[in-house]
Amino acid sequence: MSVKSLLQLILFLLIIVIIGGIYYLYFFSNKQNNTLLIEKNLNVIEEEKSLNNKALEEKISNEINNTKSSSVSNKIKNLTKEIEYVTTNKIGDKFKIYAKFGKTNIKDDNVLDLENVNGTISSDNRSEIYISSDKAKYDYSNQNSKFYNNVNIKYDKKLITCDTLELSISENTAIAYGNVVILDEKSSIRAQTIVLNLLTKDMSINSKNKVKIFSQ
Repeated sequence: MSVKSLLQLILFLLIIVIIGGIYYLYFFSNKQNNTLLIEKNLNVIEEEKSLNNKALEEKISNEINNTKSSSVSNKIKNLTKEIEYVTTNKIGDKFKIYAKFGKTNIKDDNVLDLENVNGTISSDNRSEIYISSDKAKYDYSNQNSKFYNNVNIKYDKKLITCDTLELSISENTAIAYGNVVILDEKSSIRAQTIVLNLLTKDMSINSKNKVKIFSQ
């Protein structure tokens, strides 16, 4: 082989090496770098997504806790001790109700839910009527009251026990129902419902069954 041919061959191989190096640098190397960059960006996105999810979860959790705390706080704030109300009707009869605890009814702002309740109905012309119960509801709008759970009504040496007593000062009536028992010095009467006139103390007794009277 002549020197000229050898030089041509060497030059040709050098050109091939240069072209191959350029191809490797600009195509293969860039492809790897792009792949690494894409993977890195995906990892960053996943990390940001995870952080955002945690932040969102913490925010929701804090809002729920704040709501619960606010609700409990409102309930505690709404609870009142040593409550007393006095109402007078048109003819001067006075109705006084006292409760150890009370709070505003959730469904009706005009109604007060009471516990450990005692009430009196007094008049200048008649003997007092005493009422007690475990619980009661007092309505501001009409001054009506509903006593329930272990209700006792005492007046003129009579004792009436029942499950529920609905009292209307404006109508001067009291309606007792549910396991009604009327006791006095001479007899015991059991009935389903009684209606008591607060002015005259007259009593109307209604029952699905016959009224039972027991001698003492």
